[in-house]
Amino acid sequence: MDKGITREQVERVARIYNSNEDAGRALGIQMRSFSRLCRTYQIETPYARRRRRRENARQAADEG
Repeated sequence: MDKGITREQVERVARIYNSNEDAGRALGIQMRSFSRLCRTYQIETPYARRRRRRENARQAADEG
């Protein structure tokens, strides 16, 4: 499944790309495999990061 992909590679790609699909493509794997690797290594995916940021912005707007 991982094709010799290291945790460091997954972390870097997860930070750089804005979607799981793009990140998976950069590593030469399917989006689903990328998501699974992130879950295995406990790395926040681009999708999860986007959802977290939206939620934080929504909470800040409600408070302000």
